[in-house]
Amino acid sequence: MKYLLLVGLMSCSAAQVNLNSNELLPYKESSQVTRVQEKLKPIRINSVKDNREEKIFGHAFTGVQYTKTPILFEKSADDIVKNLIADSLEARNIVVHEEAQTAALDIEINQMWVEEVIEEFQPEKAKCTLDLSFHITTDNKKWSGEFQTEFISGGDLSDGTERLAPTLASCFNELVEKLVSDEKFLSVLK
Repeated sequence: MKYLLLVGLMSCSAAQVNLNSNELLPYKESSQVTRVQEKLKPIRINSVKDNREEKIFGHAFTGVQYTKTPILFEKSADDIVKNLIADSLEARNIVVHEEAQTAALDIEINQMWVEEVIEEFQPEKAKCTLDLSFHITTDNKKWSGEFQTEFISGGDLSDGTERLAPTLASCFNELVEKLVSDEKFLSVLK
């Protein structure tokens, strides 16, 4: 009976890892928020375009055999990016409003990947790579910029799958920090 239970456990692995977008909160060490002190035009997120070939978010390792398993959220990549960018900009004193007429922001997802990292004799971690392009159009100005970031979580004895959502959120927070530190981005919104 013991062997039957063990074989049953070994054959069980998830077909996919589903993450909840409510878990997308950055780690404390990567949750810095630079607040913009000057008054800027409100932004409308006009569109989010997913340019990725593979539409999953990454891979985790599940089950006793560490089966490579795709990561999915209950929302689309477009919705996740739109919500995370809007929340991140508002946290930095940049108003994001669906009906803003002064500045339209179009976002392109070039790369958005999070994966569980398992190395021999090392604690499990998660790694995220993010590459987004931003295009702003105002009444009299246009601006485009591309920003990339990579983040690797710390590791301990917990399961690396638990680190996937906060690692992705940390990646977004670091990327938006780069965006609001760009003087050309800020100048087009003045």
